[in-house]
Amino acid sequence: MGESFLYSVNTVAPIFLVVVLGWFLKHYKCIDDNFTNTAEKLVFRLALPVLLFCEVTEADLSTAFDGKFILFCCLGIVAVFILLCLIVPLFIRSNDRRGAFIQGAYRSNFAILGIPLAVNMFGDDGAAQIAMMMPFAITFFNVLAVLVLSIFAPREKRLSPLALLKKIGSNIITNPLILSVIAALPFLFFPIELPLVMTKSLGYLSNLATPLSLICIGANFSFDELHGRLGLAVTAALLRTVFIPGTVVLIAVLMGFRGVELGVILILFGAPTAVSSYIMAKNMKSDYVLAGQIMLLTTLFCVGTLFGGILLLKFLALI
Repeated sequence: MGESFLYSVNTVAPIFLVVVLGWFLKHYKCIDDNFTNTAEKLVFRLALPVLLFCEVTEADLSTAFDGKFILFCCLGIVAVFILLCLIVPLFIRSNDRRGAFIQGAYRSNFAILGIPLAVNMFGDDGAAQIAMMMPFAITFFNVLAVLVLSIFAPREKRLSPLALLKKIGSNIITNPLILSVIAALPFLFFPIELPLVMTKSLGYLSNLATPLSLICIGANFSFDELHGRLGLAVTAALLRTVFIPGTVVLIAVLMGFRGVELGVILILFGAPTAVSSYIMAKNMKSDYVLAGQIMLLTTLFCVGTLFGGILLLKFLALI
């Protein structure tokens, strides 16, 4: 048990210590909103895409790509989404809150927290598996977010079927993370080597992604923003961090997933709600206050839930 506990601490603590550092830096005015806004754009548009590009180009296709694993994750995302769409309207009457609640419960911050957690758990094998899963997860998260926020938008703000398809297509083809993985595929399938000067430069840029994104997560956390709608936000947060990952991981174990794949499944379904869920909710006239509260609470909760999940799986020798 002691070894499992130490493994879990070493996996989760370094990540959330940097998140706490971000909160302190913002609280003591070492950084401000302008810094975090610029840094988030830098991470999303440059550092994280470069990191994904590097991970995919360096991956071993024979071991990193697993069709059964990717299919399970994609079906899991869709199944969770459909169940939420069927159940949530029975208990929440306001359309704008329905969309924000559903998106907050199914959509995880897989892109930001996935790679550092996987690296801490499994090293390069974990990073490669995350990189292979990333474009599929991001595509499903974005498509389903546009869909649910459109379905539950105010009547005058709902998109026509053609406009909805255009928005979904635009979200996919303009997403830097998806584009970076597509750009890396030729280097994965063919024996093409980048010059040393390029690999070193890309390496410097990719090293920015994890610390900068974690600092931004901490800097954006504010207890003041948790007032109002707290009951709905707590319910969505518990679904996001406890019930959904617990159910999906149990099914994955029964289906025979172990090791790196099971760890990635825990991260994918147990990570906090994506920061972009707040932005999309605001842009599509959903309840962005509720979306922000869900994002903050899941970030707070997952410190304990991810630690507990990793500890349990390690203790049971499943990872």
